[in-house]
Amino acid sequence: MRTSVGGLILAIMAVLGSAGQAFASEPRPAEEPFSALVKRADCDKNGPTQRDGTIAAQLNPRLTKDMRGYMDAYRVSCAREVVEAVQARKFNKKAAVIAITTVIVETHIVNVAEKVDHTSLGLFQQQDPWGSEANRLNPTWATNAFLDAMVRKVPDWNQATTDAQIGAVCQKVQVSAYPERYPVQVSDAKIIVDALWTTTPPAGRDSSGYYNPADGTFHLRNALSDGASNAAWGTALETIPGAIILTGDWNGDRKDSTGYYDPRDGTFHLRNDHSDGASNAAWDTALETIPGAIILTGDWNGDGKDSTGYYDPRDGTFHLTNDHSNGASDYAWDTALETVPDAVVLTGDWNGDGKDSVGYYNKRDGSFHLRNALSDGASDYAWDTALETVANAVVLTGDWNADKKDSTGYYNPGDGSFHLRNALSDGASDHAWDTALETIPNAVVITGDWDGA
Repeated sequence: MRTSVGGLILAIMAVLGSAGQAFASEPRPAEEPFSALVKRADCDKNGPTQRDGTIAAQLNPRLTKDMRGYMDAYRVSCAREVVEAVQARKFNKKAAVIAITTVIVETHIVNVAEKVDHTSLGLFQQQDPWGSEANRLNPTWATNAFLDAMVRKVPDWNQATTDAQIGAVCQKVQVSAYPERYPVQVSDAKIIVDALWTTTPPAGRDSSGYYNPADGTFHLRNALSDGASNAAWGTALETIPGAIILTGDWNGDRKDSTGYYDPRDGTFHLRNDHSDGASNAAWDTALETIPGAIILTGDWNGDGKDSTGYYDPRDGTFHLTNDHSNGASDYAWDTALETVPDAVVLTGDWNGDGKDSVGYYNKRDGSFHLRNALSDGASDYAWDTALETVANAVVLTGDWNADKKDSTGYYNPGDGSFHLRNALSDGASDHAWDTALETIPNAVVITGDWDGA
């Protein structure tokens, strides 16, 4: 049994006259001094959105308990991350209410980044046995850990109907020294969840598109289905022989865009908008001196911006950099991957920690091998498929269901069909559709979150 940092926050708020119902008749200031006393971490790695601020303003006069007047864009962004994690697991609203009730009591929706209460960290104040510090400060991971514990400890959680019963579920998971605090906050949790719950997919879902090397045109679609392009534009890129098309969120605006690498002179050219025009970032390297270098893109350090790197198939080494410039690699390591002929190197955030890492697909046996760390070592995920039977299959990676974890799929150039799976395992496709893309010779299939919504 333990106390929670929520007790400290509650004490501070009480001193300010903000606990209980002292100011229930009117909104209170949008921030209390607790945030200045305890270090907090971002919930959304890209920070709160304008919509988060709008929702906060709408919530403050509607809430009646501890959070009345104290919701701001930051707290809404934290609550949003929790709710989206619940939705990604296909749990219902009640699970979200249980989770939000818990974070209200534990931290008043602050992602606490210092160990005020024993070893507790994060929105849920999870202690060391729950997981690493980085994981506990990751709202998606922390929410999933909470849901796992809820299902394990309270199998009949969905039968809780009253505020008291919902509070009891929270208590069984958290084992707090103050179980009486949970039922009081359930009504506010319901209001917050209702404001954030949506039937549309959560933000951050990747979709597909293609580049036509015959005319230098890009064609992007936001939905995982066949249909007209949502963005299309022409370039003069067809005049650059062998140009390697790149995709990524270069400026941290939550929207992926395109770019290219010119293997003739080792230059990178990246653009932030879905249109033709001058590069927003361009730099020269000596990478053209490395025959067969495989260009990689990803957010290696979790700053919300994708950058570049390369894999050298001659010696199995990776070389990644955080900046859009030439210079020494920020991450470099050696592997034995050069012993796997024609290995398809993959990048993605496999575990939802906000940082991309690498892996590979083995064409010889249809197996995937993915690793969470930017280092050599055993695969964290490995599975076999029958994909080696699909001639010239193009392997794809992306977050297809907006659960903040990348997974895999493939495009079949024989019939223009896409086949994507949400789990890092073999099995039926979660998303599959046909296109006429097979009629475009040498089309380069690309994936990304084009609309950021």
